[in-house]
This record gives sequence, structure tokens and C-alpha cells, in this order.
Amino acid sequence: MADEVVRLEHITKIYPLLSGDVMALDDLSLSIEKGEFVAIIGPSGSGKSTLLNQLGCLDVPTSGDLKIGGKSITQMNDYELTRLRLMTIGFIFQKFNLLPLLSAYENVEYPYTLKYRKKDTSGRVSKLLSMVGINEELAKHKPSELSGGQQQRVAIARALVNNPKILLCDEPTGNLDSKTGVLVMKILKKLNEKGKTLIIVTHDPTIAEQADRIITIRDGKIVRDGS
Repeated sequence: MADEVVRLEHITKIYPLLSGDVMALDDLSLSIEKGEFVAIIGPSGSGKSTLLNQLGCLDVPTSGDLKIGGKSITQMNDYELTRLRLMTIGFIFQKFNLLPLLSAYENVEYPYTLKYRKKDTSGRVSKLLSMVGINEELAKHKPSELSGGQQQRVAIARALVNNPKILLCDEPTGNLDSKTGVLVMKILKKLNEKGKTLIIVTHDPTIAEQADRIITIRDGKIVRDGS
């Protein structure tokens, strides 16, 4: 399909443990189209995080094939996977994952520097920070000097700095109070309306209900897929 950005074909992920192998994903197939807002839900241990790691090319399947933008990741080496993540995917995490020694501005600029091998002179970093409500003064602060909501806004700007096609969000409002969570979701929904493919793992039914499509996982399998 021309507008397909992600396709998983019979993905199985097995983690070998001394106590016995754990099948985190079990022959899972799925496709996601450009511009979709997809929520992935399911009980703890159902395979949601493992699936997100597959979609983000942070892990490779035990068997099956994963295509991002029509390209299979199973044949890619570590360098190619890193470049794919830098070019195509933006990550937003529950715990923000900001670098503690860098300012908010430097955190946003960091992926840009990795991609282009130079600092941002275009004003893109400042523009993104402004877009998510972080002013010049706040941008000078380190993460520990910012509130949880401010840190998540910085994390969103960082995820956008390389203009990714896909935004992967792991419980993006999980560490925020409800009011701040609503504001963060407004930002994410606006990005989706502008064409970003948005994939969110969440335990929160009020977030899942905002998605175009809800995928429910249990025991590594999709048990429901619909709007």
C-alpha cells in the first residue's frame, strides 16, 4: 500500500531465560498507514513495550519481517538501524529520558547534531521549543530545574527536531498530572493532524479513545484491532 509506513509480518520475539524462554510477541502481523493515530493497549506483560521496541527498531525480531517505509529492517546492520531511527522515528518516553547535564535547548539539539554533524544554525531548535511552550529562559535550564510537564514538552521538541515521519510514544502522560497530560495530548494530536503518524502505548482509556484506531494486545497477540 502506497501510504503504508509500517508493516509487521508474522513477528515473533522470544527472550531466552534460564527459567525458560519467554514469547513476548507471537506471530503478530500489523500495518499502519501514514497519518494514522494508533493507540496500543493491553495488560502488563502483554507485549506492548516489546512491540514498541520493534516499531522503533530498538530490537530485532526472532522471526518474521518488519518494514519501515517499505524497507526491511531485518537485513540492516547497526549503523543502518541507527540512521533509520535518526531520520524516520521520533521517540517520546514516560520518563522523558532527557540528558541531565545538557540544557533543554541542548537536549533538543542533540539528535540534530547526530544527524547533521553540526549545531543548528537554522533556528529550528528554538522554533520547536517555542511551539511546545518553552521560552528562551526555560530553554537554558537543565531537566532537573524543570517541571515534569516542561520536561515532556522538551522531549516532544527533541522528538521532532529531525522531522520524523513516525512518533512513538510510550505512556507520554504517565508521569504527569491530569491537566498537564491534557495539554501534552493536545500538542501530540495537533502534530497528528499535520500528518505525523502517531503511535501511543498507554494504560489510560481516555487517551486510547482519542485515537483513530485502538489495538489491544494480550499474550503477545493482537486480540482486537479497530476504531
